[in-house]
Amino acid sequence: MIYEDMVGQDALFDEHKKPKRRLRLGERSKPKEKRDRAPDRIADIIPIRDMSDDGAIELQDGQGYMDVFQLTTKDVYAQSDAEAEMDILGLTQFLRAYEADIKIVSLNFPVNMTPQLAHIQQKIDANASPLIDRFLLKKKVELEFLEKHRTNREFYLYVFGDTIKDLSERTQFTRRKLQRVLPLSTLSNSKKLDVTYKLNNQNSKLDHQRG
Repeated sequence: MIYEDMVGQDALFDEHKKPKRRLRLGERSKPKEKRDRAPDRIADIIPIRDMSDDGAIELQDGQGYMDVFQLTTKDVYAQSDAEAEMDILGLTQFLRAYEADIKIVSLNFPVNMTPQLAHIQQKIDANASPLIDRFLLKKKVELEFLEKHRTNREFYLYVFGDTIKDLSERTQFTRRKLQRVLPLSTLSNSKKLDVTYKLNNQNSKLDHQRG
């Protein structure tokens, strides 16, 4: 009786099984689609080719040039309504008049306390008073904490041009239009490299953090 039930149960499941499709004579299986191979070098992904001595960044495949500037921000909570309206109007006029591409990027940069820490360490090495030494060590711990846990929100503006001349003209136009609203600060080449590195490695530390 048990054997008959098991046979009946197997037959029940066999009825619902779908037969496997077999290839007919002369029929070929479809080839698997090949995935695109990832580039071997990071230089093949990032559209940056080189940087000139004056700080202009050359793009890959003849796409032109670009430059990056830091925007000088304002304390909007300390502004009056009239000042805020004037800034909004000035920025709106710039965006309407500027026809080329721009890009605004915000990044959280770690606070660089390397000069302050070096100065404190010199004071500690030259100090002979235990009371002052205790104060200097406390100050050093505070600076190390700020460098490890504190970040500054910084804003950057990218300007693009087909040629160096176009880039220079658009940079001058941008400086003139944003002089009162968001003044542009020129970055050193090392700072531009830091910004580029941070954009492409957002979870990594900068050189001065690595020690």
